[in-house]
Amino acid sequence: MKLVKNIAILFLFVPLLVIVSCDDGLVEINENPNGVESSVVDPNLLISSVMTGLATSTTSRGYGGDTGAAAQYTQKDSWSSNRYDWETGSIWNSNYGLLRTNKVAYERAVELGLPFHEGVTLILKSMLFGNLTDYYGDIPYTQALQGNDLEGERPAYDTQEAVYKGIIADLETASGLLGASSYEGVIADQDVFYGGDASKWQKLANSLALRYYMRLSEKLPAFAQTGVTATLAKPLISEIDDELVLSYIGGIDSQSWPNSGQFGTASDFYRVKPCTTITDKLKELEDPRIAVWFAPVAVPTKVVPAAEVPGGGDIAEEDGVRYINEETLAANNYAIYSPATYSADAQADKKLIDTSSVYVGLPVAVSSIDPYEYNLNAEGSRGGTNAYVSRMNEVFNQKDDGGNLLKSRLFSFAELSFLKAEAAVRGWGSDAEGNYLAGIQASFDVWGISDDYATYITNPGVTFDGTLEMVMEQKWIANIFNGDEAYMDWRRTGLPDLSAGPFAREDVMPLRFIYPSDELDNNSANNSVGAASLEETSYGSTDPDDSPYSRPWIVQGVANPW
Repeated sequence: MKLVKNIAILFLFVPLLVIVSCDDGLVEINENPNGVESSVVDPNLLISSVMTGLATSTTSRGYGGDTGAAAQYTQKDSWSSNRYDWETGSIWNSNYGLLRTNKVAYERAVELGLPFHEGVTLILKSMLFGNLTDYYGDIPYTQALQGNDLEGERPAYDTQEAVYKGIIADLETASGLLGASSYEGVIADQDVFYGGDASKWQKLANSLALRYYMRLSEKLPAFAQTGVTATLAKPLISEIDDELVLSYIGGIDSQSWPNSGQFGTASDFYRVKPCTTITDKLKELEDPRIAVWFAPVAVPTKVVPAAEVPGGGDIAEEDGVRYINEETLAANNYAIYSPATYSADAQADKKLIDTSSVYVGLPVAVSSIDPYEYNLNAEGSRGGTNAYVSRMNEVFNQKDDGGNLLKSRLFSFAELSFLKAEAAVRGWGSDAEGNYLAGIQASFDVWGISDDYATYITNPGVTFDGTLEMVMEQKWIANIFNGDEAYMDWRRTGLPDLSAGPFAREDVMPLRFIYPSDELDNNSANNSVGAASLEETSYGSTDPDDSPYSRPWIVQGVANPW
């Protein structure tokens, strides 16, 4: 049976699990009221549901969700969260649900003496808890998922520092478990990431440890440096084939790229727009990836002298181009979009006109309401179309696999290369330029534009200058649609320089999600301890006890991001 790194069509939690089919590598996991009990279930049958749940939830957030908006890859023009008035987010419930399934798989692996599965489940545990502490701060960790073992007590919160260090310890344990040449009990088809290849899992464990050591670079620099230096000597992701990815094979909604308009309504696709933060940067760098990710605007706009407006009026469209009389701008309170002035213009209640000839993005938090009328879209309506703003490339609106481009990219070779470049810039590793260039090359390769690499790296703003700013900028671009990592990099380093936008809730970007109401209601005593560890800021005065703008431990006492 041919193994395909694919997406399972349902992500189920124990004990109600059964495998119903496996055709062309597609693992289907469905509910069954007569399913296998958790005490006897094969861990192979559980890990695939954890993998697919982790992958699809990460990409859903990072493409058209809150972390995609936070990383400023996309903005929505309808039903948006562009203003960064963050609440709980989806990570808490989805990740703890997956962790419950993963815990059963781990316990069965230990019981059955299956070190491969022990290592894999420790890695999955680390990634899931990593998301949670990244976004919330202190969380239930040591006592999480224990259920009846707590004898009616609620799980205590561990400090964010303890969680990060526990994650790193688990990853190092996993690496040791995955160093053998052969393993018993592995069903390759159930491993939708690596097909049962332990060496690739070991590289991932080490690479994730590198990621989390670097996560602590500003808060615990000595600890981070020691860990980074030691980890760089271990087997790491070393080529594209080692990447942690999951392909969207298409065919049905749950196997297709998020926000596709092919299975729900067309507006699911239309309302996700490229953000000007990234389109402006890609245009500035003459970056060919812009054509892979975004579509040219259907109707470009030109501001011209009155004599050049077809028909002699103030505004007209002809041959697919819209013309606006330049003499009418002031009278109509129009302003031409510029990255440097758009925020002030929007706050002055001016109507912005983007005259970009090919790619027109949607600026960050450009309106106090859903910005479906942006760029003088007079026919705009919530969930409707806007011919004057670019869409995402049609590859993201397919029923099939988009020519093998559509993948949940959880850890890429590009990211690993940029981590190594950052380590070198900090003096913790070597060959900053070589690793920087390898990261760009890897990104071009996976998006199918390898032939453009040699020219691109000579462009102004791309040729390496030895700075951390340049490494983090290219890492941000390469991590597109992995909003989690891009946002965490920004929070850690302040790079790239992301602004909240004119109509954001506050003048700065948020730092975290707030705890879910269920925790406040059902675990209030422990939750209050976790919330008390947050450091209040002037931006969280309306919700001081648990604010998106409160500083969790990792950004307390550090200069970044603000």
